[in-house]
Amino acid sequence: MDNIPEEKPAEKITEKTTLETERKAEKNTENINRTNWTGENFEFLITGVDKIPDEKYDIIMTPNSFEWKKVMKDDWPYYVVGDDEFSFSWEMPGIQFTFNNEVKYEKAKKIADEIIENINSIGQKAELIILEKNKIYRFE
Repeated sequence: MDNIPEEKPAEKITEKTTLETERKAEKNTENINRTNWTGENFEFLITGVDKIPDEKYDIIMTPNSFEWKKVMKDDWPYYVVGDDEFSFSWEMPGIQFTFNNEVKYEKAKKIADEIIENINSIGQKAELIILEKNKIYRFE
């Protein structure tokens, strides 16, 4: 029984995850080279949004500098921009914003930035969080 290691007491967690610590984590990812990223590599999360008025949803949740059209797939709205498409899903932490696998990161980010501007123009305090797909854990 001498070869059994002593149990260490559980460490106390002293730092809560707050918006400030989330921002620090996001800043740590700013140095990541996303030049070759496609929709297979990322998703966006939009936080700070309470509600988008139904009658303005398509205008606010679409880009201003790209032509787009709305299509329905399996009873879910998708927005087509050129050869690419995106959709939204309202989740507990915010609005999950996903693109097709082939979209280039730069195009998706420009679309997302324009949508953030649109949301903020109606008095919301939306922020865009970039998520790496290989670091996202899904619970089913």
